[in-house]
Amino acid sequence: MSTHASQSQVSLLKNVLIITPLSLVGRMGTFLIYVVLANWFGAPAEMDFIYYYWGIAVFLIELLSAASAYSVLVPMLADARAKSETEARRCVQSIFSRYIVFMPGLCCVLVFVSWVVSQSFLPSTGLSPVTTIGLVCGFLCFTIIAAARWMLKAILDTYQAFHLPVIAQGLRALLVIGVIYLCQPFLTWFSIPLALIIGELFQLIVLFWRCCAVLNLSAVHLKPSWQTTPYTTQFLRQCLLMMGAAISDGLNPVVDRGMASSLGASSVSKLDYALRLCAIPETLTGVTLPVLLSHWAKISSADSQSEKRLKTGRESEGFSLDVSSSPTGTQLQRSVWQSVVVLLILMVPFLIGFYLFRVDIVKLLYGHGELSAAGQFHIASLLGIYLFGMLPRLISRLLIRAHLARQAHRTVVTATLIRLILNPFLNWFLMQQWGLEGIAWSTALLSYPILVYIAVMFWRRR
Repeated sequence: MSTHASQSQVSLLKNVLIITPLSLVGRMGTFLIYVVLANWFGAPAEMDFIYYYWGIAVFLIELLSAASAYSVLVPMLADARAKSETEARRCVQSIFSRYIVFMPGLCCVLVFVSWVVSQSFLPSTGLSPVTTIGLVCGFLCFTIIAAARWMLKAILDTYQAFHLPVIAQGLRALLVIGVIYLCQPFLTWFSIPLALIIGELFQLIVLFWRCCAVLNLSAVHLKPSWQTTPYTTQFLRQCLLMMGAAISDGLNPVVDRGMASSLGASSVSKLDYALRLCAIPETLTGVTLPVLLSHWAKISSADSQSEKRLKTGRESEGFSLDVSSSPTGTQLQRSVWQSVVVLLILMVPFLIGFYLFRVDIVKLLYGHGELSAAGQFHIASLLGIYLFGMLPRLISRLLIRAHLARQAHRTVVTATLIRLILNPFLNWFLMQQWGLEGIAWSTALLSYPILVYIAVMFWRRR
């Protein structure tokens, strides 16, 4: 057992050391997109509109794939692979065939509902009805393509084929910036969703080709189907739980933007620009999360298979099963807590330095275009508040992957529901005192009780 654990840790360390720098390049390219938009477009009311619907698109991608289907498929496929590769192909065929039936129509319904609801509080942007509908439809297409891309990424991550997705993400950023640069003089605001669509299509094609090679499947094997299998039943049931978590978690930034819109023009844009800077420390740790989820799902699957064999052996010999004596989960807990310690050692000095130099960072990234000096100072103030809650947020994101590897979806759902319920009330109360800064304080303060709950539940679960 110790030899297997040692090999597993070496494999994890190797993947983290290789994938982290590649992922950082891709994430830096994505962040560069926002820097370009800040300098080329500034923070007018039209950008409020675009960032708002971009936020809705990101929320729906999280809902349908990134925080739901992806998190469910990785441990499910790891369990199937533990049985045989044939079983893994059957799992992918069953799930993908059902997923591509429901997902596009569900995207259309949710985007339409979001558009209807947002009309009551999104401030007037001066855009014509045709332009408004065109931008919303553009972000709808972006949502559908990106949701499908996350499913392909889940397959490759389960097989620990991490390289191609992160390389494609880096190239995607260059492609998006190039399209915006070429199309901005002619399409103005439309250049943004068009560039995002082209970037996602590029990734979708590359990842689909690689998935077919890994699974030894062709496109005809992934055709739409209404047939129900044990895999689709389990997938849909767990996805509904994770969609509940994604709704709860994803609604928080949407609620924040909606409440910020009541504070006047450019409030949503400033909040969004500050959050993009908060994505820097999240990115430094987030690039390892797919590797950790894949690794921990493999450990959890091996533990589950060992426990089943142990139970079968004991029952065949006429003994009762003593769950308390089972070592199941020990290796996973050790790996998780080692990762938390490493996170603390690396990120505490970084976050302190990031806070101290936040004003200079904002000037460096946003101070070369349309954004005013007062706007830059306001963004730096918001960034400083968000950073107070960053460390517990980073640890929570790590522990959530451990819960997902165990398929403990109810814990994740409960944690996100707590934040969803408390966030609007705390937003409203703190906005009365500090305006836009109150929204940032709400996000920062809520990170602490959420971390306590997630950690306690992980420690108690054996």
